Amino acid sequence: MAYVLPSYKELILEYDESTSTLWLSMNPKGRQCFTLHMLVEMLDVFHALDQYGSLDPNKPDTIHYLVVQSAHANIYNTGGDLQYFFELVKRGDPIRMKEYGIVCIDLIHWALTGGKRHITTISHVAGSALGGGFEAALACNYIIAEKQSTFAFPESLFGFFPGMGGYNLLARYTGPIEADRAFTTGKRYSAEELAQLGVIYTLAETGAGKRTVQDFILSREANKQTQWALQKIKQYQQTISYEALEYSIDLWVDAAMKLTEKNLRMMQILTKRQIRKGTASDSYETQTKKVIAD
Repeated sequence: MAYVLPSYKELILEYDESTSTLWLSMNPKGRQCFTLHMLVEMLDVFHALDQYGSLDPNKPDTIHYLVVQSAHANIYNTGGDLQYFFELVKRGDPIRMKEYGIVCIDLIHWALTGGKRHITTISHVAGSALGGGFEAALACNYIIAEKQSTFAFPESLFGFFPGMGGYNLLARYTGPIEADRAFTTGKRYSAEELAQLGVIYTLAETGAGKRTVQDFILSREANKQTQWALQKIKQYQQTISYEALEYSIDLWVDAAMKLTEKNLRMMQILTKRQIRKGTASDSYETQTKKVIAD
């Protein structure tokens, strides 16, 4: 039996009792990105899972899987809140910038480890995963992506970089050379390409992602003890230290405070792309390169 849990403002939570799975759908207001409000709500969910292994204190340890997906049909997530970054850089506020980053790496590290209960984390990607959206997907233990999905770190195209551990997260699968290419060129990857590189665990047909995730979970439950041991090994071996993530944040904040007026002008243009639902990924790189050339 599946049922919707009491709602947050920018998250939709559904619990599937039959598979002990919490489905977390990102539903940011105004912009298809990681708003600070949505990040804090996600952190609240993770804290509850750490404390109870559930969102109901009366039913402890009833959540074994967390699936992170988007409530938007075509966009997984377009990354950091560029409008918020723009405002912080313009007023020279590295403290608030770092606070945003710390919330992000708290979430990233939790997704890597499964928190105190070693919950298995799965990213269901259907659409565009850009910047921080790509990092969020990579932080989960498994990525199951629909074939139409695309992935990129476009930050380098406007003088920035993915500061929440993106390089290390991708290099775990691809090695340093491909991670360097993704990090510095803004290359856009198809889901098929990432599957060939070993980043995506399973490809799903368009519209069949949720069913594919459910089948994946059911297959694991058929051999529960072995899968549980494998999961703990995987989380142990692939975890990036919190200190490494925090080091990236310090570099990220420093780079943000040094962005030029041209960089900031690009941020404003891309903010509009985040606002325009359904088109946030369209011509993302084209728009960026056009401004850089001006």
